[in-house]
Amino acid sequence: MTFYRLFVASLFLICFCKKGFLKGIFANNKKLLFGVAIFGNVLPFNLISLSEIYVESIVAASLIGTMPLFTYIIAYFVSKNKSLDFISIIGLLFGFIGMLIFINPFGISLESVAFNFSLLIILSAFFYGLSANFVKKIQDNSPIEIAAFTTILAMLLAFPIFILNFISLNNFEKQLLLNISFESFLSATVLGIVCTGFAILIFFNLIKIKSAVFASQSNFLIPCFGSLWGYIFLDENLTENMIYGLLLIVIGGWVTNRSMFVKSN
Repeated sequence: MTFYRLFVASLFLICFCKKGFLKGIFANNKKLLFGVAIFGNVLPFNLISLSEIYVESIVAASLIGTMPLFTYIIAYFVSKNKSLDFISIIGLLFGFIGMLIFINPFGISLESVAFNFSLLIILSAFFYGLSANFVKKIQDNSPIEIAAFTTILAMLLAFPIFILNFISLNNFEKQLLLNISFESFLSATVLGIVCTGFAILIFFNLIKIKSAVFASQSNFLIPCFGSLWGYIFLDENLTENMIYGLLLIVIGGWVTNRSMFVKSN
């Protein structure tokens, strides 16, 4: 699924680029472009997709919502102009407590499979924050060029993983893969066009116009919409722990980045 969504997103993004845009883009930003492709696409896409086999989408959406907190922390260490005041620290603490509350909504043990895969989702949120800061550092290229190139690069990096995974499947699993339903195929296609290609295009533009921290605030909406869609379409349950954790994550992120909200207004 990771390879397919990146393949579809690459075709979508190429439609917005001029001919020959690939020439020269790799000359001055090799490490940063590889960083965006790996930490912004390949690793989190694989880790989140794998984790959602064992973790409900509501839980995954809320844990991904910690991404703005990680983005702010990373920006603080890579930017000399960033200051971490008392209110920001309180915001980070709120978000961290909310994450701890949400990571164990059903009272699962620390050794459980769901808990371990929840940690992988949090790690993915950290990777997203790292990638957002990499994008801000890339110079001399437009957001659409960066989005298209890194998505194509991520697709190429994901292909060997796809091949290895396919080889490791047993005959029954291979048969399932070769008989994917139309609904699943359509869902994966929409995921590639809308949730990957289109979303990356908007996100990278926001990073270039404002900052990685400002753009990351869009992730505050992921827990809200993720919980809503999971409840409506997947019949997933909402518990008090999940609601309290979600609220603390969103409030903590807002408090931490409050100066960005003031500037944007």
